[in-house]
Amino acid sequence: MTFLRLKAWRRIAPFFVVLILAASCASGPGSPLGKDEPLQTRPVAEVAARAEDRAQAAATAAGASLKNWHVSTAPCMGRFGEIADNGGWDLAGFARMWVDPEDQISTLHRIRDMWQQQGYEITEDHAFDDGTGGSVSMRDLETGITMSLTTNKSRDGLALILASACYLPVEGEDPANDDTTWVPTQPSAAPDIASDSDK
Repeated sequence: MTFLRLKAWRRIAPFFVVLILAASCASGPGSPLGKDEPLQTRPVAEVAARAEDRAQAAATAAGASLKNWHVSTAPCMGRFGEIADNGGWDLAGFARMWVDPEDQISTLHRIRDMWQQQGYEITEDHAFDDGTGGSVSMRDLETGITMSLTTNKSRDGLALILASACYLPVEGEDPANDDTTWVPTQPSAAPDIASDSDK
């Protein structure tokens, strides 16, 4: 990734993270605000491992390696951007997978089919107008994990973004306020995301 592309990604990454985390936390399992169901308490390592398992399963279905996988935590946010005041936190994960342009649509369909077989809700299934790329997203209703795969801007692979449900911290951890990035497998590098307008 070039310096300019990395710099551009750093400007827009928070926007994508906010959208995904707001969607994952605003309703369903683990919702932090405005819900009667209490939050579960989970250590960061457990949630990070579960997230990596989901990401690795997508990479395996794609027949590609999971590159630059990293996760970070943040405070839970409500539907209108309010921050949870109980220490509630969630996790976001990022990676890329190198997939040839001519194989990207079929790869996205293969991952979508795997998700459907596993009982996940498919929340997006979109092909770009030129037929060379697209995006697919899912939600695991049991755990509240959401994941999106999108053709990246340079069209040399797929960008993966994952978000967890919201949790309360275990004693001794403060993931809602720690400015830490966990790297379970490889050094961090954020993916660049394409859209129809990038064609």
